[in-house]
Amino acid sequence: MNRLVLAFGIVCLLQGLSAEPRPEFGLSISVAASAKITSVKSDVVSINAEVKALAPLPNLDSGLARLLTTKQKIEEVISNFDGKTSAILAAYDSLLAATDGNIDNAFTPFINEINAATSYIGGDGAAIAATLSGITYTGISTELIDAFGRISVGLVDLKIKTLSVAAAINAAVTSAGSASAVTASSLRQFLTLKKMYDMLKSATTLRTYLPLVTYILKTAKENVIEADSFVLNLKSMLNTDVSSVSTSFASDLDAKTAEIKADIAAKFAIDANGAAGVETGYLALTGLNSATQYNELSTQIGVLKNLFTVSALSAQTTTLSTAFATITSGLQALITSLQTGTSVNDNTLVNSLVDTLVGNDKYGRYCYNKYKYIVEGLFDLSFDAGWQCVDKELIRLEQLRVTLLLIIDLLAVDFEDVLNQVGVCNQLTSATNLNTCVTQLSMYYTNLFLATKDKIAAVYTLAGDEAIAVENRLLICFQLINLDSSITQVAAVNANLAICSADGPTGSD
Repeated sequence: MNRLVLAFGIVCLLQGLSAEPRPEFGLSISVAASAKITSVKSDVVSINAEVKALAPLPNLDSGLARLLTTKQKIEEVISNFDGKTSAILAAYDSLLAATDGNIDNAFTPFINEINAATSYIGGDGAAIAATLSGITYTGISTELIDAFGRISVGLVDLKIKTLSVAAAINAAVTSAGSASAVTASSLRQFLTLKKMYDMLKSATTLRTYLPLVTYILKTAKENVIEADSFVLNLKSMLNTDVSSVSTSFASDLDAKTAEIKADIAAKFAIDANGAAGVETGYLALTGLNSATQYNELSTQIGVLKNLFTVSALSAQTTTLSTAFATITSGLQALITSLQTGTSVNDNTLVNSLVDTLVGNDKYGRYCYNKYKYIVEGLFDLSFDAGWQCVDKELIRLEQLRVTLLLIIDLLAVDFEDVLNQVGVCNQLTSATNLNTCVTQLSMYYTNLFLATKDKIAAVYTLAGDEAIAVENRLLICFQLINLDSSITQVAAVNANLAICSADGPTGSD
């Protein structure tokens, strides 16, 4: 059954090989099957137009050298494919239009262009494939070698079949005495339908090989554009998202340290009011005025009042503000340093991912898409993961705030009984006892308020030292997180990417 269908199909095809008489192939009459060969030629024109339309590739801005090389080589293949194909098509048009009776002159340009295309595949075409293979893009080079290899075989076969047709036509001319004397009947004795069918079949087979080149070049172009866009996106992420994250971290830390400074100032303001109240109450105790050490005691009461004033605390407040500001400035400087020090183009994993896609080996596109977003996530998380560092330090800063406020609350103990104590002296009627009481209190308060001053300084020292500790811990934490994402996790993903590239979906990655 199948053989009958096949035989019937061949007979129908051969019957359709005849065409309306017209001069061609160097003769003044038409040649059987030329119309169908011309139809094949029209298909090749369309294929060639598709390939030609792939160039030029858009500008690549990532700066990856291998992408630029690949772009250049793809454009070379497109240009050369168009050049060689167009030359063969033009030579065929000349063959088809030849009517001067010089058969060799009619066929020679067509044969020469076939030879030129074959030579290109074995020379410059092979060199382009070798260049791509040299930058590890063996997928593209192997595909081009395979496609060009089939085309080369097809060209050689078309040349053989064409020469067979030319020889048959020459034989018919020789037999008839001249090209003009050749008739359709006499031509058929030498140029059989089989010879023309063989040429048609060869041309058709060659045409079927060409779309593969379109696919290879189109896929390579798409991959190059995608890889370039991917790298540019990573760079943009580093330039924008990281800066945004850095600002967010700084904002949270600044808010907490501002809260600490405000609470410290509020607590010291309460102590300042309390100390001022002590002085007011003290001045109202007129019984103390006659004591010989009254002025000394008054001086110490004034010292107490001035310990908590804004002006007295301003130098230490400024120092603490600077220490707190250094937390965020130091962190932002580190993030900026890590950001600028991160070279997307030199990143091993980025290059592996790009090579996997553009090299187009086996499961290139699949594995690229499988790990593309993971790689983007690593770049993003290498900075976003700093939240765990910031969160811990925000907790510690809150504990510092509570501790400092408790310490400041305790400072009131140093002067909460002063009025009661000086009130005892104020009630003494004996001048000797009054002088002794005031003198002792003056000496006691001199030492006490010196200690109070030291305690106030200790509050700021504790806060300043902890600010330094917070900054150091943040910097260490960020460095470790960045190292984990840029080295440890990168190595793991890179290893899995290699497994995927080799084994595809069935791999152990």
